[in-house]
Amino acid sequence: MKNWKAMLKRTPPAWLCALGAVVFVLAFYALAYRTPLQDVWLAPNMDNDEVIYNRQVVSVITSGGPQGYFGYDETHAALGRYGTWGPLLIWMYALPGFLFGAGVNTVFWCNLLFTAVGVAVFARAARLRVWQALVFAGTMFCLWSPLSAAFSGGSEPLHYALTFTAVGASVACSCRGSRGWLAAALAACTLETICRPYALLFFAFPLAAVWDDKRRRGLCFGVAAAGFAAALFSMTQLSAPYFSSGGMDFAGLRLLFQGDVAGAVQYELERAGRELYTAWLSIVPTLRGDPQYVGAGCVAFAVLMVVTLACLARDVRRGRPWRLKACALACAGVIALVLVFLYNIAPRHLTLLCILMLAALAVENARQAVLYLPVLALLVLPLNMQRSSLSTWFPEMGDQVTAVEQALAESQQSVDSADPWDHTLAYAYADGVFHGYLYAVPAGMGIEFDFNTYIADPANTIHSRYAMVGHGTDAEARLVRDSWQELVSTEDLIVYEQPQAARE
Repeated sequence: MKNWKAMLKRTPPAWLCALGAVVFVLAFYALAYRTPLQDVWLAPNMDNDEVIYNRQVVSVITSGGPQGYFGYDETHAALGRYGTWGPLLIWMYALPGFLFGAGVNTVFWCNLLFTAVGVAVFARAARLRVWQALVFAGTMFCLWSPLSAAFSGGSEPLHYALTFTAVGASVACSCRGSRGWLAAALAACTLETICRPYALLFFAFPLAAVWDDKRRRGLCFGVAAAGFAAALFSMTQLSAPYFSSGGMDFAGLRLLFQGDVAGAVQYELERAGRELYTAWLSIVPTLRGDPQYVGAGCVAFAVLMVVTLACLARDVRRGRPWRLKACALACAGVIALVLVFLYNIAPRHLTLLCILMLAALAVENARQAVLYLPVLALLVLPLNMQRSSLSTWFPEMGDQVTAVEQALAESQQSVDSADPWDHTLAYAYADGVFHGYLYAVPAGMGIEFDFNTYIADPANTIHSRYAMVGHGTDAEARLVRDSWQELVSTEDLIVYEQPQAARE
């Protein structure tokens, strides 16, 4: 018994943190999914954003970057050819992606790596003892969504890994004053800020760690300012504009800058009211035992907020460490308000905020886990826990992907133009063609996500050389009227090529 107690009190070395993180991630997969890991083929399960991530990443791996444009409704970035998220996010995936090669699952394998690295770096930087690491693993498991996100083609695992690094490195800097860990914390905060500008608030963690050191405090402020400036540059110059109906809503701020304070306040309150009401419609069935995507995310976030607030109040009263929780709660509260008033209540963003609180609890309140872990297990875990399967290759879709890829590759071989539009395919979004077929677009080519109504409207110019549309749709009818030439037709889609005369 004494040996077990002694082992639990030890701080594991770096290699054991890495090994433990890998085992933890793989154990979660074995519990949560039935599909053998080597058989996963994500194309049938992909979200549309994930397809765009993958095609940009493989373009970097194979060609050094996109040869065509990535954008929406025939738009593109002012500088470069990357999509809405800019080049930084894509390159952060492409660098480890070289290890895995260009394929459908490239981002998927990178996400497993990012998740394991994020967990390992946090455990090592924060010098968690074995029993603290077990508590940390338990809270992660109860939240579920950060781990399940690892087995997808989205970008969330990278954001979670950067967040864990920022918090863990800040703890290391606070305890040991390490320059290396301070650099790691600032780098993680900067990278996350460039990807998501609201992460500027994450600099609160390294600032709290070095606040008494005037020189280092100034360094943190300087790096934060530079990171936010880089984020604004990336958003305005290096990223393709999103659909006009999506993205951040700055209408209220524009009214404020125009001097209409009352109008700005009214607009924002009405917008927030609609957003909260929409979320409430999902929260109610979730509370009644029918978990909904948005509702589950909101309930988990609320439970973590209450738990962290309770621990903060207790620790302040008893003179225990509380700075990490204060930073986590401040960031979570402010960013949640930004989501409500300027964006939308997206569970993936709420989960990122939960990561901040979980990390703070693991460092400062692991002993109290005997109280809050059962709460998380009872209130949060049932909302997300389920054993499911990931998709595997099947000929009905796979053969069509292969046929379209071969046709586009052969066509591209005869194209000697340097014009990015000649290496771009317009995809008729909402036209009945599943976006997983975009994996047929050869690596290096660009993709324009155009609404089917946009393509169908003859008033809109289609710059892309190719277009993927559904059979018998208005978008196809417009292309036929404009004398586009059929390149390849399968059961579920048709790819047309724009006539030479129209391109000149």
